Amino acid sequence: MSEPLNDALARDRKVWDSCADTYEHAIVLGHPDVHAYEAFEEDLLDRLLRYMITQHKKKIHLLDIGCGSGRLHIRYGKKITRASERRQPDGPAQFFDSHLATGLSVVSGIDFSSEMIKMAEEKVKNAVPGDLLGERLILKEGSAFDLEPMKNEPLPVLIALCNTVGVMQGPAGAVELFKSLRRAVEEAGGIAIISCYRKSAVGTFALGNYESTMNVCGQPVWLKADDFAGTDYIQVPHHYKRAHDPDPRIVVDVFSKEGQLVKENHVLERHTDLVQDTVSTGHIQTHSDYESWWYAFDRMEQWIREYWSNAQTHHLHGKKIDALRAEPVQLAVLDCSGLLAEFFNRLTV
Repeated sequence: MSEPLNDALARDRKVWDSCADTYEHAIVLGHPDVHAYEAFEEDLLDRLLRYMITQHKKKIHLLDIGCGSGRLHIRYGKKITRASERRQPDGPAQFFDSHLATGLSVVSGIDFSSEMIKMAEEKVKNAVPGDLLGERLILKEGSAFDLEPMKNEPLPVLIALCNTVGVMQGPAGAVELFKSLRRAVEEAGGIAIISCYRKSAVGTFALGNYESTMNVCGQPVWLKADDFAGTDYIQVPHHYKRAHDPDPRIVVDVFSKEGQLVKENHVLERHTDLVQDTVSTGHIQTHSDYESWWYAFDRMEQWIREYWSNAQTHHLHGKKIDALRAEPVQLAVLDCSGLLAEFFNRLTV
């Protein structure tokens, strides 16, 4: 990797280590639009895995790139465990699935944040039988840019979900992810899936999303800066802004890093020019060094053509699969053995 990319990787690892716990509670377990997006991904992935297992008789090795706090390890750890062996009661989304129990051989996950991996290990231990962790459920700290070619049995299915590509050190990191995924699955005839936001949804989804979770990643740069914008304070919004909310203001309570209340009902307003800059570039920035990119559909298409050339691929608008939960989403799929064409036809996309 280039020196600038290495520097960005080190910077972002520090950011994610520092915000791991807050991210878990404010975004993963909090923001309704993020929760809806993840639920869409999970339902789609369930169907895809069952299709591969039942229609193509495949054993699957699922590798979650940027696995975070282990949501998919918990989900599939429960789905392959009979109710009598579980440690926690569950809803229908995590009921035992006999097809997955026999066909999903391994669920692996890597994340470059050691704090995220620690959190994931603790959550998995508390959610599923202890003998699964380290055998069928594997977690490790690592880089998505260093993936090695995988074996063809069980068939590798690699996933980078919930805009993981958007927080991989900018466009240079996104390109490295495309190349690394192909390197990992090509010889095995496997599958790689990137699920991410579209730049065209920044104005309707991203602005409100980041404004209402600024206690995680810091105050967005498009909100007018004041004495509380830097890293010395934590600003906690009063509510979650939902998609298409036109309100240019948000009300927060300001706390010191030690948790002491500094100011109640502090009002932040958008700066029109900085909003337009963010919408036009898709580049999300905050005053605490957090960065994310929402890539244009055309740009993702260009990377697919350039780095996944001469292979079967699919590039889909999420809203054509699920207009309610996946409106701002796009999916890039590398299908090295051409196994998924009928699957996507069934979804009428």
